[in-house]
Amino acid sequence: MSAVEHGEENHAHLMDRTYRYQRHIYDLTRRYYLLGRDRLIDDLNAVPGTTVLEVGCGTGRNLIRAARLFPGARLHGMDISEEMLETAKAAAGRRGVELSLAQGDATRFNPYAAFGVSRFERIYMSYTLSMIPDWQATLAQ
Repeated sequence: MSAVEHGEENHAHLMDRTYRYQRHIYDLTRRYYLLGRDRLIDDLNAVPGTTVLEVGCGTGRNLIRAARLFPGARLHGMDISEEMLETAKAAAGRRGVELSLAQGDATRFNPYAAFGVSRFERIYMSYTLSMIPDWQATLAQ
């Protein structure tokens, strides 16, 4: 295993440990200080057929909001934490929302391998970069 892969594995493990229990109350506890998320989603203007990717989708909260606002958009989310993705899958299922979700490292994520999609019309991150050690590589990606 290369140092990069080993680092990704360590970061994924850290994020899973961090969110293992927090994920169940994450959205409730972040409501009052993760400001601007709703405006970001509202401004996506994702007409039917638009492919959208959220990098660091966490609990799926933003993608679920996007699904309500933009029916027909093809919504994808990736996160390094399997724990958060479990919550996102469950939340989408409870709300009858179809999301395509995948685990991966934002610094070298391959959307074609994960989703069979090589291009997105909209890509966004919401309070994600502060949790990524090599945030510059994420922006470059």
